[in-house]
Formats: sequence, structure tokens, C-alpha cells
Amino acid sequence: MLVLIQATIIGGPAWADDGFLGLSFGGRALAMGGAYTAVADGPDAGLWNPAGLARLDRPTLSGSQNHLTFTENTFALTLNQPAGRWGTLSVSALELNVANTALTRPVLDANGNPVLDPSTGQPLLEVTGYGDETDGEFLLGYGLRTADWLDAGATVKLLVGRAGRIMGNGVGADGGIILVPGRGVRVGLLAEDLGRTTFRWGDGLRTLMEPRGRAGVAWQALEAMMVSVDVRSPFGRFKAVLAAGGEYRIAESLVLRAGMDDFRATGGVGFRMPLGTEGGYASADYAFVTGGSYEDHNRLTLTVAF
Repeated sequence: MLVLIQATIIGGPAWADDGFLGLSFGGRALAMGGAYTAVADGPDAGLWNPAGLARLDRPTLSGSQNHLTFTENTFALTLNQPAGRWGTLSVSALELNVANTALTRPVLDANGNPVLDPSTGQPLLEVTGYGDETDGEFLLGYGLRTADWLDAGATVKLLVGRAGRIMGNGVGADGGIILVPGRGVRVGLLAEDLGRTTFRWGDGLRTLMEPRGRAGVAWQALEAMMVSVDVRSPFGRFKAVLAAGGEYRIAESLVLRAGMDDFRATGGVGFRMPLGTEGGYASADYAFVTGGSYEDHNRLTLTVAF
């Protein structure tokens, strides 16, 4: 919810220390605590590390719709299309809708610059009214296997938003790699909001997305078990957040998952059902996430691989 948590004017920019929507998507990744930078080999790879798109071998369509609270809803839809040795292309649409919420703007000093909270470095906000807010992202991702041990990928994203009657937009980009040195080990690196991703509102306000980095290691400890660890932090200052998780396949069609994201417990389950004899499947991935901005909430992602 961009307008609710941070905004700034052109004369005195301040960085936002979270992503545009402030949300993550994908039932499998969330159930594993978000420790997914090195795992990212499924239909939601474009949302976590586009390098993982290179490992997809068939078209997939994945979607979810969730009620976070009585007034807040999310929507996600992702389509992935492999092209053999030419890599994989991914198109995604994400949305957060909030009904009848407080709309805010920065408190300004005598020179027209935002007054910052000394404890957080973020602008102090004042409520200007109430209304509906809708924020969305449209992402175009690409992943390519450059070697047997190295995948690379990038995502270009269009940001759009509406707060009451005010519209806004921006553009951004992410880039990542996944190394596969062997022995069941995968190493993932991701840079989010490369450069100076800026969201501009129609009333002259703007928000700058702080570039962030993620690093992760995943280990296929057993054929049926994987564990992973992620660390993420803004580039401009050290503020490390740790995530860890794992999954265990107890049957061909059933996987149990659990994790921890910055001391918030997560868990979930995944079901997969074969479709036909050509390797296609349908799957449902459920995640339960405790605490955070929305307190406890559920996520469900449905996928079809053709």
C-alpha cells in the first residue's frame, strides 16, 4: 500500500524500504518462509528470481486471489512460456485493492521538504481523507540457462496506482542469477529495483524504491527433502533480514512445508495431480503466514502446466 506508508516530494526525496506492493505472492515460496531466492524453479519464479525461469520445461498458468482483511484483497496471475534453448518468457499481473482506507501525504517543513521520523528515516504522514486505493504491477520476465551451472534472468515492471482520485505510475527492473555447483546445492542472488525506481503521483509527490539485495542457498538434502536460507537487505544500508524454510515430499502428490521469515512462522502444503500422459499437471499450494502487517493470513495458488 504505497500511499499509506510512504511518499515524498521532488524537492526532498526519501527512500522506501519495501517493495511497491509490500506483499509477496506464491503459496510454495510463502510457506517456506520466503527463503526462495535459490529455489525459484516453479511457475512463480518470475516473482522471486527470474533466473529460475530458465528451468521451466513447459507452459504454465498460475493464479491466486486472497482476502487479507475485510477490506483488503490481492490478485496475482502469471503465464510462463518456455522457448527451448532461447529461454523462458514470463508475464505477470499483481494487484492490491484496499477499500475505504486513510489516504496520506508527507508533513512538510517551511522549505517544502518532508519532515522525517528520526527513528525510521521515513517521512511523517498526515491523513488527508478516506477513499479506495488500488496498486498494481505488470511484470515481463525472462530467464536463460547460460551454462549447466548458471542461470540468469531479469524482470521489467510497470507500477500503477490510484489513491482516491489521484493516479500514479512508475517503472523498475530486477535481475538475478542462480548457480548450481552440484551435490544438490543451489545459490541464488537477486538485485531488486535496480537504479532509481521512482513512482510519480499526479499531485507532484513521488516515492523512490530503495534498491535491495537477496542472497540464498538451497540444499536438496534428500530426494524428498529440501532446505533453504535467505538473507535480504537494502543496498544503501545494512539491515539484514533472515528467512529459512524447507519442504518434505511425503507422497508423489503431497508436500509439507514450513519456514520462518524474520521471526514470523509460516507453513503450508502442496498437492499435485497429473494431467494426461505428457507430463502436465495441476497443483494447489497453500500457505499460512503469521503476524506482519496483515496479522495471520492464508494464501492459495493454483497452477496448471500444459
